[in-house]
Amino acid sequence: MSNGSTRSSVEPQLAQARRSDKVHRLLLAPCLALTLGCSHPTLHQSSELQLELTNVTAEDLFLLGVSHAHAGDFLRAEQYLAAARQRGHEQASAIRWLVRVCIAASRYQSALGHADRYLRENPTHWSLRLVVASLHEALGNSARAKSELEHIVRTKPHWALPHYRLAMLYRDNGDDRARINAQLVQYLELAPRGPHAAEAQSFLDESFDAGVGPRRVSSRVDASPAVQAP
Repeated sequence: MSNGSTRSSVEPQLAQARRSDKVHRLLLAPCLALTLGCSHPTLHQSSELQLELTNVTAEDLFLLGVSHAHAGDFLRAEQYLAAARQRGHEQASAIRWLVRVCIAASRYQSALGHADRYLRENPTHWSLRLVVASLHEALGNSARAKSELEHIVRTKPHWALPHYRLAMLYRDNGDDRARINAQLVQYLELAPRGPHAAEAQSFLDESFDAGVGPRRVSSRVDASPAVQAP
């Protein structure tokens, strides 16, 4: 095989690996804070599985799904969790595990599909909405990601992490420093000791040196809203 042929076969794999890494990096903070996940919209249960599950309760289906998720069998976990949800299991906990399973299995579009449907009925589930924003950003839909994040910071202004994520999205999109600085100032006021505080302050210092922003921001004593997801 020629070098050109080898390179052409390897490059798509490298691109996919880089995209997968970006998705997981963007989702790490929201998922650690929110413990979320979603299910596959086009997954079909086999007739054998449907027959097997006929007499199983929603709670037992849910527990089976969680057990398979812990074991790393994400496809079977999704089948049981989806069945539990269809049988009437409590929706919030089912969607958390379904989204979690989809992300672990790299089925990001499926996660978005189920999350969007859930949010249409539960629009104030802010932690799930943050995961949706991060998924859209990681998959290259920056306009939708920005819309989701701006909606969150308008409605939940005391939650620190969305301010930081929105600032980074503005930065990556080449927006002016004033917009970026405004979100970073909010983040640092809410989370002066947060995991992104050093990076946020460094960017503000660079803005100050360029004459377009403050060097330091005042810190609030109580940063508790920053570390708790709504």
